Amino acid sequence: MAEVSIWSSLNTVIFSLGCYSVIAIVIIGVLAFACIESYDSKKNDMADGLVLGERQHNKDGYTGSKDKSNLLGAIAVCSTDLRPAGTVVVESEPIDVVTEGDFVTKGDIVKIINVEGSRVVVRRI
Repeated sequence: MAEVSIWSSLNTVIFSLGCYSVIAIVIIGVLAFACIESYDSKKNDMADGLVLGERQHNKDGYTGSKDKSNLLGAIAVCSTDLRPAGTVVVESEPIDVVTEGDFVTKGDIVKIINVEGSRVVVRRI
């Protein structure tokens, strides 16, 4: 009978250590989560001074790029090779453009065939 009491007390000790380990892991996890959460909130507070809080609207005069839709159909001279992107000159103003896919050499004449926002597409004439 002495053996039974030793094994049962050993099992009780092992079970108790397992329970305490689980409790310790849960406490450490909660503390780690709280630290990470407070770090994120501090980080957001620091970024508040860098982030614009209001939205800018086009009707108020804010634009991301110039409206180039008036260039549609214009004739231009390539100031660089277009492979397929490069620069052309329209009315003495340089414009960044892309071709439909063909390479165009410097000095060639091109026509602006499509304007989508800041993307201007040309075709060799």
